Amino acid sequence: MLRVLVLYASEDGQTRKIATRVAELLAKKRIDAHLRDASSSRAAAHLASFDGIVIGASVHYGHHRRELRNLVAEHSALLHTRHTAFFSVSLSAGGPTPDRDGAKRYLEEFIEDTGWLPDQSAAFAGAIRHSRYSLVRTIMLRLSLLTKGMPEAGDHEYTDWHAVTAFVETFARRLDTPKR
Repeated sequence: MLRVLVLYASEDGQTRKIATRVAELLAKKRIDAHLRDASSSRAAAHLASFDGIVIGASVHYGHHRRELRNLVAEHSALLHTRHTAFFSVSLSAGGPTPDRDGAKRYLEEFIEDTGWLPDQSAAFAGAIRHSRYSLVRTIMLRLSLLTKGMPEAGDHEYTDWHAVTAFVETFARRLDTPKR
């Protein structure tokens, strides 16, 4: 049975939710999928034991999480020997004021910063969860969005779940082929 690690770095939970869905979809295809938080002390444990690795990271304040960038950079040589995929989660990828070019830049910057070129990559829209944010963060987000067009109040999920499914379908097919 093929083994895949789904490794994620999530700030507010949407990237974790997407990573969980990726693992569930892989499991439905009879792939042994393991879900790990990049902030765990065991995040990079036994990477060589996996046939494929999917990495997901959220973007906050214009950057992916440092610990995940460092982990990927440290293990990029091993990652190049496995089937790999990367997904980035941001409001630039979709949301109240999508900026597809900005979402693409986040992907390119991650690849440049880490020296890792995944076999496939995608940018997924995140979520706004005002109910979970501190007052200061809510105010900062609202001020930021005011310049681009304010969304209605409340919590909003912008993730395109059909795009997530298509991403997993492509990756699962790739697992059946020899690594480049």
